[in-house]
Amino acid sequence: MTVVKVKLLIPALTAAGVVVAASATVLSARSSASGTTHAAAQDSSGLTPKPPAGFAGRKVKVGDVHINFVEGGEGPTLVLLHGYPQTWYEWHKIMPALAKHYHVIAPDLRGAGDSDAPATGYDKKTLATDVHGLLTQLHRDHDIRLVGHDIGTMVAYAYAAAHPQDVTKLVLSEAPIPDQTLYNFPSLTSKGPGFWNFGFFNVTNGLPEQTVKDREAQWIDRFTDMLAYNKDGVTAHDAAIYGHYLKQPGHTRASFEWFRTLNQDVSDNELNAKTKLTMPVLAIGAQYSLGQSVPDQVRRYATNVTGEVVPNSGHWLYEEQPTEMTNRLLAFLGNG
Repeated sequence: MTVVKVKLLIPALTAAGVVVAASATVLSARSSASGTTHAAAQDSSGLTPKPPAGFAGRKVKVGDVHINFVEGGEGPTLVLLHGYPQTWYEWHKIMPALAKHYHVIAPDLRGAGDSDAPATGYDKKTLATDVHGLLTQLHRDHDIRLVGHDIGTMVAYAYAAAHPQDVTKLVLSEAPIPDQTLYNFPSLTSKGPGFWNFGFFNVTNGLPEQTVKDREAQWIDRFTDMLAYNKDGVTAHDAAIYGHYLKQPGHTRASFEWFRTLNQDVSDNELNAKTKLTMPVLAIGAQYSLGQSVPDQVRRYATNVTGEVVPNSGHWLYEEQPTEMTNRLLAFLGNG
């Protein structure tokens, strides 16, 4: 990806500013009184979503880390890997439809949701190892269809690079594969904010953690709003759910560690890039976010790439355009 292509990544980032000073300012939040119907039920607190009908959640210990996941459906294995600042719940709108054709597994990555948040292990190679350990215990580690979004895309690529013989089809959406082009992403453009968060999250003196502390839901509400085209895709209630998990001990720091390990990911992918992936890969960008830059970059890492740009969507594809994304996934993956 060249610097010219990077300019394609900016449009969705110009919608709104974000307060990043660690002050007592309360970030404004969207009203959740829109009556949006949620596919997943809620517990009595309203902030711990229950799996959709036909799904169940549980934990397994992978090495020294407990990994939470939700699974349901019958058929070949389909694994969904979420992004920042999300959990398995990112997929709740599309999981029931996918479960008609696949056995769907949606884990919380290390440091997210109900999974543990240890001090280390947030490079994407280690996160992929967690997922592989989970699937091995479930006897689902062969013939898998793997879908990643945002940070989950980086993990999905690391998984496919480590276990290419086990990944039948791969979907990478709305994130770059970490390589040297990351360092070309501008934090400020003539149209407004660029990829400021990549640098900000890498500050290690506690500033990012203090910025978010005690305002997790407001932070996520404004962060998701800034990157959204369809503003009701991630509602204020959804942001509160994600914020609830971010408040858990160690989870805010862990979420930033996903970004603080990008230098290691770049180094790891210099080796991975020497062997291109050969399985079918669907590379997806959103019209009002990363766009064509996603398939353009993925073609440097894989030989059999289908590139698509989803119209009328910002970064949160699977929540902004759930029906469209379900149809696109099934068209690429097949009907089981």
